[in-house]
Amino acid sequence: VLLFVNIILAVIIPYIILPLIIIEVSVLFIKYKLPDARKNKRKSMILKQLPFMLRQLATQLKAGIGLFDAMAMIADGNYGILSDEFKITLKQIQYGTNYIQALDELSKRVDIEIFTKIINQITRTLKNGGNLADILNTMANENSENMKIKYKQYSQKLNSVMLIYMFISVLIPTITFIMIIAASMIMGPIIPPELFILLYLVFFPLIVVLMVIFIKSMEPTI
Repeated sequence: VLLFVNIILAVIIPYIILPLIIIEVSVLFIKYKLPDARKNKRKSMILKQLPFMLRQLATQLKAGIGLFDAMAMIADGNYGILSDEFKITLKQIQYGTNYIQALDELSKRVDIEIFTKIINQITRTLKNGGNLADILNTMANENSENMKIKYKQYSQKLNSVMLIYMFISVLIPTITFIMIIAASMIMGPIIPPELFILLYLVFFPLIVVLMVIFIKSMEPTI
């Protein structure tokens, strides 16, 4: 009886341990990476809207609209997190905070380098004088040119990455499947059915998901 139990355990335990290891690794990954993922998602959302926000701000100032009203249009616009942050800044100004302090606090809340440069340029112009509309318009044009260059580089890299993606997501699983079937026909079953199912329902899909995340992370931002 003891021998029978040992044999059963020897057969079952590997198929219990492997899923447990996968679950444990997944839990640890989520635990340590989720805060960073949320922060990166917030940053990505801001960076996607930033060029459009900067262009509108420059256009409104160029049209002779005051800075407060121009920021109010940003706050009322569809700029997601940036609109929410500008609403806070406008309330601070309305309650007596001076422009420079309110903008500095806005920069600290957003905490993104390119946005900080824009805010620093605005506060510097408010302190020293100058044509803020022209300065922001120049920055908007420079960002547009930079984005064109980055998207061109991104498209070139993407071609190579897509070849790798197709190789990993299609060719490797197909070749592996054919080799397993061919070997099984000659030698008999070479891997347990449970492991085969785990390979195609967990491992290969996980690799594909990681590749998609990697491709997504390559998208250019200003």
